[in-house]
Amino acid sequence: MNFKLANRDRLNKSQFKNIGLVIAVGGDGTFLRAAHFIGKQILFGVNADVSGKEGFFMKSDKSDFGKKLKDMLKGKFKIKRLPRLAAYINSKKVKTYALNEFFIGAKKSYHAAKYLIEVNGRRERQKSSGVIVSTPTGSYAWAKSCCNKTLPLDSKNFQFVVREPYEGKVFKNYKLKYGVLNKGLKISITSEMLDGIVIADSVGKEHSLKNGSKAVISLSKNYLNAIWK
Repeated sequence: MNFKLANRDRLNKSQFKNIGLVIAVGGDGTFLRAAHFIGKQILFGVNADVSGKEGFFMKSDKSDFGKKLKDMLKGKFKIKRLPRLAAYINSKKVKTYALNEFFIGAKKSYHAAKYLIEVNGRRERQKSSGVIVSTPTGSYAWAKSCCNKTLPLDSKNFQFVVREPYEGKVFKNYKLKYGVLNKGLKISITSEMLDGIVIADSVGKEHSLKNGSKAVISLSKNYLNAIWK
């Protein structure tokens, strides 16, 4: 069996050419990082530290990896198609798909994010700690800590949640603090920030979202093929 080893911090697209199976060994961050480089390949997660890593995506560990690898090589595995999000900034596509979420907010967490949010024909100016747009799997991660609401893993929808919305004299009476969007819908956020960013899964590249720039996010047709059992 031929294989290649790679460091998660030094991954690039060329390493994934002509590769059918990718095994991510570590925690969920390693899985998410690998997912950013995967197209039609199959991704399998192995938890390197079950006592210290959540391992939501990791479906194996040292106790059963040997057996599961043998089963995989015999074709005995089930693939789950995990939905991903696509983002555009000023109509230019962000190259990375998000498996968990896209975060839109200020580059520095202690700066307020100011923006115009548009969802299904409704518009609202807000000031907050940023917006998380998440997939069903992502609803169990960062988004859950913000709103404690999740989507079924087999849901065809996605959601958004506003982090720590600030209401005062100018920014107030918010109606768009949380919502579930059907497949085919989009959410757009027009920046009123000097240092705004868009980032996928907290492990991707930070994309600048300057004042007046618009980010549009929706479900992608590019699913991730993951071994789930």
